[in-house]
Amino acid sequence: MSKKGKTLHHRLISGFLLVSSFVLLGIGSPRFLAELMLIPGTPIYENISDGKKVNDEALNTLEQSRVKAISFFSLPRAHTSLGALYLIRAQRAKTTKIRKHFALQSIKETSVGLEHAPLNTFAWTRLSVANVLLGKPYHKPALEAWRMSIITARVEPHLFLERVHLGMTLYHIMNPQDINFLNEQFKLAYYLDRNKLWNYAQQYSLTVWLVFLAQVKPDILAYYKNKMLNSN
Repeated sequence: MSKKGKTLHHRLISGFLLVSSFVLLGIGSPRFLAELMLIPGTPIYENISDGKKVNDEALNTLEQSRVKAISFFSLPRAHTSLGALYLIRAQRAKTTKIRKHFALQSIKETSVGLEHAPLNTFAWTRLSVANVLLGKPYHKPALEAWRMSIITARVEPHLFLERVHLGMTLYHIMNPQDINFLNEQFKLAYYLDRNKLWNYAQQYSLTVWLVFLAQVKPDILAYYKNKMLNSN
């Protein structure tokens, strides 16, 4: 290749690399900025994930960080964490109107996140809870989300109690496979910590349901019947 040809070749390569750099910068920068926007709210979301109580001021910080992040780039986890905080607001709502508003917001944001990260078992559980908060007309999508939560991670100790509670609420529309799922989650919760399951049932007035589900195994039934007798 002549000297002139080599020069032209190098210029073409340099031009291509320059254009590629601008393209990558255009694609990468919004995502990078979105990741930066997430930082202030990340510790707060971690506390929520750990089951810790988060005050309203912290929720506002989390919301602002996620909304800002999404304005740069639609990150799935930004949407699912928004769904989590809106669910908390729905659960804390003092009126039906406010509860409905935030439950619908939670469903919207969680669903967007799940479109891109469908294996997020915690998000599926929250989606189920949000639908339950809206009442019986939403029990079918609540059951579908509950089912997906279990399918994506059947053994998730942090969700056993919540799955059992949701299962009790949705039992009236379950099919035989769903009931098998519920029985499985119930037994897992029992063998993980039977006293914690009992205390949870007492807290939410679910002890009758607990005895009903305990019929799946004689030893579990005997244990909770004895618990009921001693608590009276």
